Amino acid sequence: MLWFAAGVRGYHPVGRAGIPIQWSATPSAGGLGCVRVVCLADDGSRPRLYDPFEHRLLELDIEAEFVAAANRETVKAVVGKAAGCTLRLIADEVKLSAAYSDAESLMFRDAGALVATLALCAVWLGMTACPLGFLGDDLVPKLGFPADRFRGVGAVQIGRVVHGNGHPTD
Repeated sequence: MLWFAAGVRGYHPVGRAGIPIQWSATPSAGGLGCVRVVCLADDGSRPRLYDPFEHRLLELDIEAEFVAAANRETVKAVVGKAAGCTLRLIADEVKLSAAYSDAESLMFRDAGALVATLALCAVWLGMTACPLGFLGDDLVPKLGFPADRFRGVGAVQIGRVVHGNGHPTD
């Protein structure tokens, strides 16, 4: 799902403001790709940063148990349970501001485009997707991102389809 929604299909070393650009299924301001995806699975494993260039998940060296508990509580408050995988969106505000003045609106536009594309790809692949309606700035430093550069810009809860009998689809 991440490959279809956010995987980088092409790259050029120089773009807007001399910053490298990329392209994927999800549009981004100037092709800068400033919104990153962190996957927080409900199995207690370490959070993983999606590398859209190599299509791999990079394990974050952080206090996984604390972050998992904080994420679980936030997701439960919104949807009532925290089963599945939370995809936290984190934007590089400094990178975007290097190319645009008043970049905040572009940052949130890019995040919205990614939320929509993730949800469409999840449903297309037979999964569930629920945009969570919060930004998530509180978790940014706990995930190891400097708060003076990165901002939480949303989240999507991904799960498996459950039939009327309460059993997930295989």
